[in-house]
Amino acid sequence: MIWDSELSVFKKGFYNMAKTNTYNGNKNTGKKAPMPRINAKIDNLVDNDTNLRAFASITVGSAVAIHGLRVMDSKKGLFVSMPSYSYEDHNGETKYADYAHPISKEARDAINTKILDAYEQALEESESENEGENYSDSEDEKSEYGSEDYDSEHDEAPSFRPRM
Repeated sequence: MIWDSELSVFKKGFYNMAKTNTYNGNKNTGKKAPMPRINAKIDNLVDNDTNLRAFASITVGSAVAIHGLRVMDSKKGLFVSMPSYSYEDHNGETKYADYAHPISKEARDAINTKILDAYEQALEESESENEGENYSDSEDEKSEYGSEDYDSEHDEAPSFRPRM
């Protein structure tokens, strides 16, 4: 039967593929691949009365993007929460499960470090932007239009020259 021969070719090819795969500590070879590059970005800083501080995204190895990570604050300090969903188990209790999660401790540590570093940088940038917005005009530092409102005095209408 043709199907059986195609299946055996597929199995041999799959077996050879699995045998040569050395990514992340393959049990057949014991070799570990280097940790892929992780880029972190803070999508939104949250300023409210909850323990949620920010939403973040990561890109792993320029190949996979994971959105919806959360920077949370607890009694023990800041930590990163992976994107998750809730469901009810057979007893009616609400449970949570991650959509994506790191497999190794090294990967988890790398993700946490990158996201928390990005969070600290975003906080610094946000604070410096807020400092620039909160200054007030004094007599010494008048704006280009003076201390009064720009529209408070109505000057003559500007003259326009028609194009020729």
